[in-house]
Amino acid sequence: MRLIFVVLLAGLLPAEAPKLPEPYRSLVDLAQAAPPEFAADALLRVAESGKIKDRDSVADLVEQAFRLAAAAKFPVRMRGLPGTTTDTRSGFLSRAYDLKLDGVSLQSRAVRDMLAVDKAKARELFQEIPKFALAPLTCDDALVYDVSDFYQVLGAIANAAFSKEEQAKEQHIDFILDYLGQATSPAQLAPLAMIGKNAAATTEQREILTNRLDGMVARMPQGLVCKDGAAKLDRYWQSAAAKQLLEDGTKLRSSGDGRTYTESDRSTAEWQQRLVDFLSELDGWTPGPEESEADYYHEKCIVFEALIDLVPLGQQRDKLLADYVAFINHSSLQQESPVEWFMEPSSMLERIRHSSDGEIPKVLDLYQNSGNPTLTLEVALEKALGAKLPPSMTGDN
Repeated sequence: MRLIFVVLLAGLLPAEAPKLPEPYRSLVDLAQAAPPEFAADALLRVAESGKIKDRDSVADLVEQAFRLAAAAKFPVRMRGLPGTTTDTRSGFLSRAYDLKLDGVSLQSRAVRDMLAVDKAKARELFQEIPKFALAPLTCDDALVYDVSDFYQVLGAIANAAFSKEEQAKEQHIDFILDYLGQATSPAQLAPLAMIGKNAAATTEQREILTNRLDGMVARMPQGLVCKDGAAKLDRYWQSAAAKQLLEDGTKLRSSGDGRTYTESDRSTAEWQQRLVDFLSELDGWTPGPEESEADYYHEKCIVFEALIDLVPLGQQRDKLLADYVAFINHSSLQQESPVEWFMEPSSMLERIRHSSDGEIPKVLDLYQNSGNPTLTLEVALEKALGAKLPPSMTGDN
């Protein structure tokens, strides 16, 4: 499978890569071995870093990323409905979508980056994004579409990528109207309304946009009216094995009377023996009883995260970190759903980074030495460009 990714990327990347200084050239080389969504993200991070001063090189990186993004496994971003995201399959998918490594989000990001260096090229690329039809949803669905990034960029193109002469001919308004006419889902209405509100338009032009949107709303089937709790949820910890692990793991955190164990408690011989017994139980847990490989993967990662939080610094915790990296590295989910797979090591990195134990270098070393092209690329990017801020800290949710 790894060879397939390499062959795919070789076909998408140009024969002659931009002449970049080190370490940025090495980052581009590493990206060629990673799945396309991670390669696209890596090239955009290099382009966005401000480290590359040559505008042509930046434009080349952004266009490469745009082409790669078309092969992303997730086509369009989705998000979980309120009340559906705790310990559910849809909740973990929503967290994966929050990384914005779907095709539409990545291509929209590339266009936004291109606007800063070549407005005409940005407009050209935006019009190459395939027109997407959002399949109708039902009350059973716990995930809904989120295409706000696409429409934010559409508005930016309309406002910034048309010349004064083209604006005088109202071509930027026609551009918006064309995309208004393509909308097929209620999920597109709110972001389209924001375009009309923020468009560089005269009062008359804004009235045209508003009237067209109002007409479209009247004709479009409205969003579903579903009862609270109607969504069908695939909940975690349902198999006997998973329930037992959850129960036994809780006993490592607190006593029967609800008292949370202190670090001193967790250093006793009694607690350490409980830990040894639990690790043996965890080691014997297989994906067989679980509904899917993804469910098993996320549940086991939750257990690893909880254990790493509990176990005091030392050899036992170092072994847990190594076992965790070995587990994620051998999961088949990275081929089936690479972004969903990556959400876990990304989450672990953030969790360790914001703890006070200073173990981030250990985790980075484990990722770097894992032989996994995605993890290796992530470490190289962090070392060269600094940590990537999660969307919650950048306002990009």
